[in-house]
Amino acid sequence: MSSWKNLRTTVKDIIDLSAKSATLADPKANLFCQQFLKQAPNERTELIKSICLDHGLKTDRFYHSINFLANSNKNLDDFKKSFRLSTYDKLNIGLKPEYYSFFQNLARVKDGVNTLVKLRADLLKILENKCESNSKLEEDLKIMNYILKNMLVLWFSTGLLNIQRIDWKSPTILVERVAQYESVHQIKTLTDLKNRLGSMRRCFIYTHSTMPYEPLVILHIALTNSVSSNINELIKRYKSPIDEDKKEFDVTKCTNAIFYSINSCQKGLQQVDLGNSLIKSCVRLLLEELPNLKSFHTLSPIPKFKEWLDLKIALRIEKKNDIFNLEKCFRQDELDFLREYFRTDDFAQLIQRIKGCINSSKFKKAIENFDSEKNDFSVKDNDFKLNSALVGFLTRACSFYLFYEKKNGYAFNSVTNFHIKNGAQIYRLNFGADQSENGWKSSYSLMVNYGYNLDDLDYNCVNYLTSKQIKVSDIFEKNISNFNSSKI
Repeated sequence: MSSWKNLRTTVKDIIDLSAKSATLADPKANLFCQQFLKQAPNERTELIKSICLDHGLKTDRFYHSINFLANSNKNLDDFKKSFRLSTYDKLNIGLKPEYYSFFQNLARVKDGVNTLVKLRADLLKILENKCESNSKLEEDLKIMNYILKNMLVLWFSTGLLNIQRIDWKSPTILVERVAQYESVHQIKTLTDLKNRLGSMRRCFIYTHSTMPYEPLVILHIALTNSVSSNINELIKRYKSPIDEDKKEFDVTKCTNAIFYSINSCQKGLQQVDLGNSLIKSCVRLLLEELPNLKSFHTLSPIPKFKEWLDLKIALRIEKKNDIFNLEKCFRQDELDFLREYFRTDDFAQLIQRIKGCINSSKFKKAIENFDSEKNDFSVKDNDFKLNSALVGFLTRACSFYLFYEKKNGYAFNSVTNFHIKNGAQIYRLNFGADQSENGWKSSYSLMVNYGYNLDDLDYNCVNYLTSKQIKVSDIFEKNISNFNSSKI
């Protein structure tokens, strides 16, 4: 096996040979692709750093190019008159690091694009860990990441991708990849996998011609007759395939398509937006196959809601100012009941006791009897009134989190931002929708439906990107009616 230092020499050879002819560099590029992924992770890290240091942007060359242009023109009019292809070429050469041609040459050969995707995944890990001892290197690595990302955006534009439906007739390696890359709702058994690929389900993937057996994005869809409010109904783990078959009905009569899991499979394609176009492409394919479909919704997780709420409650207990007014998460009758139940009129004390309740095993156990479809408890025990008030509190707090909590003016929650940017609306919150351990830890069992109204997608998308307005349904709007945007 070649060491990373040998590959460092190979990189230089590729750059030198490509200056004469890209074809001359192909054998060395093939060698690099064969050896790169055989290196240990720490060796790949050192190699990437060496490529950045040895063949990065030459700031002195960049400076001299700019300085030459500035000194050779008296004013803007002179510059416009004298600007030629040769001028552009000189600037272009000065702006591009040497590793740009190295990346281009790798993309020419078999497994080259795949190698670059894996290389960028390693590069992102380096940046996540930070180069605290060398801030200059860290900045240079950020430039490398920016350049490589933009190259991948071009190579992975949706017109160059292939969309495939995955079922039991698909190549075994792709079926295995579907199970392997499922990060939202784990596939534990072969029967689980059969359910995800059954007649009432659709699974679509994007692939690239240079990576035919490597899914880029995987989208799981359930065909139903209503907007699903509980993930367990969609990923129900049957004991045998026969049990699952008994539950199926005529697929041509389905009116709803529920996108319940979307997975980006390649870390190296982070920030290369593929999920948006995959969803829209799948909608078109579904309508061609099943013209009775009337509505398209997601059933999506709400990552980090619990973490966010814990922080907001801590701020309120410490009586620190915050834009989020916790009192607005309760109806007046709920507040009156809770004050009497906990025997305190002090809101800081009250919210501290409420925090203890919502994090208790007793409340978690009670939620097992919550019917997310009816939005009510199926068993009304002695604590029904208390638990109902707690559910109301969590639902309104989560509504605030999705709609009002922002980052640079856009939705703070990454999943919300993704779907709203695609042109969807926030349709409905569902309490008790995900009662798995992960669902409880991330969002107190809450999940959300985002609605994809085909006629409104483009308008909603433009409105969000330009005015930062989030479209919501009448159902969801009731949850935020207590909050006043001027004094939240």
